[in-house]
Amino acid sequence: MSSSKLIFIFVILLLPHALFSQRSDFDNSIALNSIRSSDLKWTVTSNGIDLLLKNSLIFPNEFRDSVNTKLFETSSAQNQIVRPQWVRGAIIPAALIAAGTITLLPEPYCLLSKYHIQEEELEMFPGFNTPIDNYLQFVPVAAIFGLKAAGVKSRSDLPNQIAIMAKAELLMGLIVHGMKKTIRIERPSGEGMNTMPSGHTAQAFVAATVLDMEYRDTSPWISVGGYAVATTTAIGRMVNNKHWISDILIGAGIGIFSAKVVYYTHKYRWGKKNNMVILPAIYKNGGGVSFAMQL
Repeated sequence: MSSSKLIFIFVILLLPHALFSQRSDFDNSIALNSIRSSDLKWTVTSNGIDLLLKNSLIFPNEFRDSVNTKLFETSSAQNQIVRPQWVRGAIIPAALIAAGTITLLPEPYCLLSKYHIQEEELEMFPGFNTPIDNYLQFVPVAAIFGLKAAGVKSRSDLPNQIAIMAKAELLMGLIVHGMKKTIRIERPSGEGMNTMPSGHTAQAFVAATVLDMEYRDTSPWISVGGYAVATTTAIGRMVNNKHWISDILIGAGIGIFSAKVVYYTHKYRWGKKNNMVILPAIYKNGGGVSFAMQL
């Protein structure tokens, strides 16, 4: 089996892992940050709630049972081990960047060399030339806001989607253009010294990752479609003789990394509701005020 086929198999096997392996981490981060959870999680700032629950003359049993349940859920969550989501979130980008770096190291005629892989690609697709990859890179972006306009349920509201996409694009662009300026490697076609990394691939994967994050709970096929388009864009850059295998792997890693960083650091400043409940309390020896908060 040729090395190019091995690379294609590697990419195909990587997509489902990139799609689903970090789902629990992202969901945990959303729950811990209490951004869009529909469940009530009560935070108590004083021991007033304990006295409040004992006062059956003021509040019905249903209320006390509900608060007791929420306090138990919060206590259970606090006792769980919290794994830093950014550690596992970095696995896929790091693997892609490492794989791309490996193809830079061997001798030109080694099996894993970018030169050897490119030769085999050109033999498989002789004279292939299409501009479709110039447009495919923007399809995931169009899908993100197109689905939103169609009313498809997403994880974030429109202002937050715009903010997340803008920050991810900015971070990706800074990394890509910074590397292109400092890492002077010639394109396989000989058309320039700015081949590392592939900007088209980074663009496609940063948008595909945002698409995945926003709509994976609605339908996993939306995520599959986004990553399939991004992978097709990356392969198109190779078969068009515009980029080496190292460029597209590292570009994909940068795209995914940029989106993950933004999601793990984004502060949701829109779409919030008043989530504080003030509860007057009357005790045997006096009274006071306690409050509960929906996070």
